[in-house]
Amino acid sequence: MKPSRTDPRAKRTLAAAAEILGEGGPGAVTHAAVAERSGIGRATVYRHWPRQQHLLLDTLASSAQPLISVGEGTVRDQLVHHLADRLEWFNQSISASATAALIDHAERDPRTRDMRQRLSGAAVEDLRTALRTAVERGELRPGADEQASLLLGRIMGPLFFQRYLLGQALDEESVVRSVDNALAARLPHT
Repeated sequence: MKPSRTDPRAKRTLAAAAEILGEGGPGAVTHAAVAERSGIGRATVYRHWPRQQHLLLDTLASSAQPLISVGEGTVRDQLVHHLADRLEWFNQSISASATAALIDHAERDPRTRDMRQRLSGAAVEDLRTALRTAVERGELRPGADEQASLLLGRIMGPLFFQRYLLGQALDEESVVRSVDNALAARLPHT
């Protein structure tokens, strides 16, 4: 019974919840805190999100950023450009809170698990399409598109480790290193 994503009250409520998530983590996203921050009545927040878990899940969904997308240019340059454009988000506390909450809740909640699967599945498919194009253009060896899931892990894994486990901010050099290392084994033989 959640409101439409175009409803300005829903947008304001979820924006407030995202701020709270970034500041205090998943446990801080309560109906009372969100109502106070958003200026929406607590009863209205409860009516649309009867369970705190649903409020948190919708907050995660609304703050999710596309993991990977590519367009024109070499696949390497597009990956570097896209990820470099996301550095500000990755380096904010909201990304750490959202990522941790998504991982934690997906272990026990089927709705969160489905959301995680949709997000990761979309990222893999976007990358697969880009890799297929790169193979057709001769940028990568044949079969790279069949390795989309593995390559995504090899790109994002080091970045997630650096940011979320080591607590170090990401920069463009980190992105370039991660993309280049992941693609190196798939480059054409010269």
